[in-house]
Amino acid sequence: MRFNIYSFTVTSADSGVVRDVAVKAYRGSLLLTNFRVRIDGAVAGVEVGDLDTNRLPELYIYSTSGGSGSFGHVYGWQFLPERIATIQTTSWLTGHDGYMGHDSLWVERDVLCRTFPTYNAGDANAQPTGKTRLVRYRLRPAGESFVLIADPQTEQSTDR
Repeated sequence: MRFNIYSFTVTSADSGVVRDVAVKAYRGSLLLTNFRVRIDGAVAGVEVGDLDTNRLPELYIYSTSGGSGSFGHVYGWQFLPERIATIQTTSWLTGHDGYMGHDSLWVERDVLCRTFPTYNAGDANAQPTGKTRLVRYRLRPAGESFVLIADPQTEQSTDR
């Protein structure tokens, strides 16, 4: 993965419920950091972005849990000149009526987008009859770290 003069390598074991993911970040040829993080489930994607438009990269790792729900999760870090800041999620799995997993995640310009099907009462996990919900998250500072906050102005539901 590349972002201007930054590059990232992300590797993960390909089995197990909880997996170790190794991250290396470079600025040019200089190794900035080399760390490991444990994630729940399989790595579903990796992206770099600049959601807060400060011209510094953020690294996002998307995972999906095992089982029939495939609940999505985001692990993220912002690479500031003097340190790495963790990016957290708030109310990720709560606050969405009819949510039962099956997330899709991606970065689109200055937002992190997340779609998932909604379920009506009595729906089987593999057969949602509700709408598809799109939630856009904005990156905001939160003390020494950052947080992805749902933007209620842009949330929408569409028919399947």
